[in-house]
Amino acid sequence: MARRPDTKLPFDIAAQPPDLPVMLDTNFYLRRLQGKLAPDLAAFVASRRILHSGVACSELAISAGILDPAHPATPHNRQVVLDMLDAIDRTDIVAPSAETWAEAGAIAGILARTQYLAKPKSTLTSAEACCQEGLRRKLINDTLLFLSAREQNTILVSMNSRDMDLLLRFRPDTNVLLFR
Repeated sequence: MARRPDTKLPFDIAAQPPDLPVMLDTNFYLRRLQGKLAPDLAAFVASRRILHSGVACSELAISAGILDPAHPATPHNRQVVLDMLDAIDRTDIVAPSAETWAEAGAIAGILARTQYLAKPKSTLTSAEACCQEGLRRKLINDTLLFLSAREQNTILVSMNSRDMDLLLRFRPDTNVLLFR
């Protein structure tokens, strides 16, 4: 599936449904920590109730855990992520239902096949096989996050325009706000 032009994707904050809560993709949290959010996007999110995805929280936690302990910036960077996770009210964290997990698996499988991530291991080098597995895991997480936002009737705020474009073709009724 070819990527659609930005004019066909949900980048317009003003076009979002009023009063729906938001769910944040992992990339939003990281951009916020880096101080790299556009003021209008930050204001939009601040004006809404936030439901936090267990999927995104897991991705943030692994990013804190994977930091190199020998690197001098690790203690600070790890603490910033852990403090952010600790500040999230646990009652605002949602997890995908069993039905969402099943649908996410089916959609991610279709996308893995159509996006050339389903090559037989026997045809891949060990590095290519590892890369393919990592891309598949990323795809299932993105699909879980996308479908969780749909399940919770929230607006998913993400800068992952490539995968969200593909996922919106399966579930165009999902509310997504893309940003750069």
